[in-house]
Amino acid sequence: MNYLYIIYNSLIKRNLLIFKKLGKNFDEKKFFLILVLSTIIPIILSNIMKLSFKSTVIMTLLYFGSALSLPSILYESKIETLEKNLPKALYIMILTLDSGRSINEAISEVVKANIKEVSSVFAKVLYLIEKQKISFEEAITVVSAIYESKIFKMLGKIMIENRKYGGNLSDTLKTLAKTLEDFQLYRKQLLSVTANGLAMGFIMICLVVPAIAALLGSYFIVLNKTITGISKVPHISPEDIKRCLDVIQMGTIVVGALFSVPIFGFNIKRMLITSCITMTLGILVFYLMISLGPLLFST
Repeated sequence: MNYLYIIYNSLIKRNLLIFKKLGKNFDEKKFFLILVLSTIIPIILSNIMKLSFKSTVIMTLLYFGSALSLPSILYESKIETLEKNLPKALYIMILTLDSGRSINEAISEVVKANIKEVSSVFAKVLYLIEKQKISFEEAITVVSAIYESKIFKMLGKIMIENRKYGGNLSDTLKTLAKTLEDFQLYRKQLLSVTANGLAMGFIMICLVVPAIAALLGSYFIVLNKTITGISKVPHISPEDIKRCLDVIQMGTIVVGALFSVPIFGFNIKRMLITSCITMTLGILVFYLMISLGPLLFST
């Protein structure tokens, strides 16, 4: 029973808490339904495409793992948006502080600016200060603990230290905002350099190669049906198609995992979902072309 409780906490309860952080109203039944669908859908696809038992198991595990990883990835995207838009909030705070107004008024201006993912975070800080009547330091500490953002936690520490020991907070925020902007610019430049190569590799390996393999298979199938007595024409059996699907599946899984590393870093959950997408595309392209190919060559 203890093992079942641990599995329940790691698979269900943890993800429900993440959905709650995202502001999504998900209960156990809804999430359990998602997990069931993530198991049924690959089994249905496997039966339609007549995949081998090994391919069916791999596809089911990938879909199930992707469903489990999805809440965490959505939350990571939320934090990424928060950190991306944080410099805008900092410049608003800087202008407010430079005009001689207080830090609370600066936070209020950020809330009024309605910056995506950022204003809602600062609104929580303001609510704790004004409604719950707790100190600025406590409010910042509480909100920083809620959001798993290292940058926001660093901002909170900077503001707390400034209130404790004094100093020009405006100049400190200017330095932080400039540093964050430079980092984001560097990241964009790095992604732009690798984007074209990644896109071409994705198209070639996940779309073009499966399509060409399927067209060649379709061509030989048509030849075997229309031309008899020629031993050099390869015979394509259903087992050969299954083996080809196995190869395409494993190849696209590996490619998906490798593609995600330059974009998202070594993130297992992102690698899992990227592999799931590339695998599905590769298999579907091969299946559609091997099904429609004989019609193209027989006309």
